[in-house]
Amino acid sequence: MLTAWAITAAACALAAVISLRAGTAVRAARAARDAAAACEARADLAERALVRGAQGAVRLTLDGGVLTCGTVPDNLVRTTSGPSGEDPLARAVARLRSTGEAFRLPGHDGSAIAGSLEGGHPTLFVEPPPAVGAAPEGGVAGRLQALLAATPHPAWIGSGSGERVWANAAYARSVADADGDGLLDANALARLAGAADGPVHERVQTVVAGERRHLDVTAERQGGVLAALAVDVTDTLRTLGAQARSLDSHAATLDRLATAIAIYGPDRRLAFHNAAFQRLFELPPAFLEHGPPEERVLDRLRADRRLPETADFKAWKRDQLKGYETRDPFERWWHLPDGQTLRVIANPGSDGGVTYVYENVTRELMLERQYNEMSRVQAETIDHLGEGIASFGPDGLLRLANPAFWSLTGAPAAEVGDHVRLIAAGAPSDERHVWNALSERVTGLTDHRTRAGGRLERGERTLDYAFAPLPDGSTLATFVDVTDTVNVARALVERNSALVAADRLKNAFIEHVSYELRSPLNTIIGFTQLLTRPETGPLSDRQREYATYISTSSEALLAIIDGILDLASIDAGIMELTIGTVDVKPTIGEVLDGLKDRVSEAALRIELDVAADATRFDGDALRVRQVLYNLTSNAVAHSPHGGRITITARRDGEHVALSVRDRGLGIAEAKVEAVFERFNTSGAQGRRGGVGLGLSLVKSFVELHGGTVSVARVEGPGAELVVRFPRHQRAERAPVLSAA
Repeated sequence: MLTAWAITAAACALAAVISLRAGTAVRAARAARDAAAACEARADLAERALVRGAQGAVRLTLDGGVLTCGTVPDNLVRTTSGPSGEDPLARAVARLRSTGEAFRLPGHDGSAIAGSLEGGHPTLFVEPPPAVGAAPEGGVAGRLQALLAATPHPAWIGSGSGERVWANAAYARSVADADGDGLLDANALARLAGAADGPVHERVQTVVAGERRHLDVTAERQGGVLAALAVDVTDTLRTLGAQARSLDSHAATLDRLATAIAIYGPDRRLAFHNAAFQRLFELPPAFLEHGPPEERVLDRLRADRRLPETADFKAWKRDQLKGYETRDPFERWWHLPDGQTLRVIANPGSDGGVTYVYENVTRELMLERQYNEMSRVQAETIDHLGEGIASFGPDGLLRLANPAFWSLTGAPAAEVGDHVRLIAAGAPSDERHVWNALSERVTGLTDHRTRAGGRLERGERTLDYAFAPLPDGSTLATFVDVTDTVNVARALVERNSALVAADRLKNAFIEHVSYELRSPLNTIIGFTQLLTRPETGPLSDRQREYATYISTSSEALLAIIDGILDLASIDAGIMELTIGTVDVKPTIGEVLDGLKDRVSEAALRIELDVAADATRFDGDALRVRQVLYNLTSNAVAHSPHGGRITITARRDGEHVALSVRDRGLGIAEAKVEAVFERFNTSGAQGRRGGVGLGLSLVKSFVELHGGTVSVARVEGPGAELVVRFPRHQRAERAPVLSAA
């Protein structure tokens, strides 16, 4: 830009000199055109030669005449007037005459001959050599003219009528690429009309080679002659536009960052800040939008207690503002009164401004403290563990190990950073295979790292070891003393074996004794029934009463023995179920027939409630009858004299629910879970019942069918026991059902 303005100043100085001479020439040309048409044609030819920057020109008129101006070689005039022959220049001139084909041929002394149609006349121009060896004559004006002729910026001088008197080669190139006759259009020329009062600087637009260009034009008019210099600033404007768009993009990007950023210009005023800066310091937008100086911003932050507390604020502020006096970046740590910690990075710019980055590291510092504290806690925890723990990195070097690791493994204590093979060399020789396995997993190059482990027997001590791969490529080795655990496990196994043997002996004993008791008991029952018959002989009332007691007690004892045998069969897994269709109503009738004497004796009322969709299900009719018998017998035993018992059958999904409810004292809440346990003798409200086998048999038989038993909640006195049988037995359960 400085070069452009220097050339513009030189053009203005030259314009003042040339305009005086050009004015006289223009007035003389007008007078000559009025006097003779030949003078007008010669002036036009001279003007075109000036525009082309030629040192001479030759025009071929329609009547065969020749007009010349400037310095023209003699042979050029002869060539244009003679026959074409073999001379390339003569042939080119002939084609120009006939077809208007333009040409450019090299001439003598480095010059060039260019031919074209100018104003409808074939015209030849003698172009000077591209390099001028000597400085032009004419003093300062001549030097300026030579400078303007060589400058890449278009410069020209035009008359008041718009005709060009002089132009440099850059102007000629621009005009040749322009869409019109001149470089500027009418609107641009009108904007330069105010040059009569002195130099005028205007930025105008024009079209060059089909592309719109921006020109900075400096013009001055004196004596009706306009001297102008145009500088193409299109690329500069594009660069500035791209830079502005880039700055806008960068500003938008910075505005989305969570890190606060502030940019101060060379005048120390706030030039940019992102949204995070405003949020961090809670500054009002009205304060920031006017671009306050940094000193004022610091004073405002101090008043809002957003700066570190310091005894000498002036010295602290001078240190903070030193970014304008240095080119080296620096950083400061701000510990704010509200507990936040900021890392402030100052980066001085090449333009004298400073960019500040305010990074809030409060959370990072807190996390670092927590991490360090957690690391110390973990280290202390690991050191006090009873298990031996060691970690080896992918390079085979020891990362950590607690004291228990060395005491359990028997290896000499090593330092962090020692290799696993070096540690393995000091381990007991009879356990070398364990350390070889550890070394292989630590230093192995296999893609699939697997967990390994085993057990070491050391006389009276037993160790379990495990090698586990970690996500970061490390390997964790653990050694645990499981001597006590192994001893306890062995004792439990031995105890369990003894219990199994004892249970098997108990079942065999019960089964044997039960069978041995059944035979004499049947004999007692048979003879007792025989004695009570009339045909046997008369008995006294006392004898008949005693015989009845014997029969009742014998039948009760037989029922107990049968229950014990059933439980023994269930425990042995040999209980078989004969699956068929169970009719609920007939089964209940058979149960009530067996209990009619006890029901009549207690004056009980039996209520039946069997739903239509719960009359049948798959099961063992004999065992279902035993279940209902035991439930009803239990209800009879716990019902008051003259009470009521309700037997219900309901559809419950894919089950049939059978329930028996009495109106006795009920079951205590604490005894609900123990009702169906074996040998549970506590009755209603803690009253002692029989031997406790009836309900346990109910539970066993129902579970063999795949059902459940429970105690239902009731309103009012009494208790309700519910059993649920599947409506359909699965195929795999149908043939034989046995307890596990």
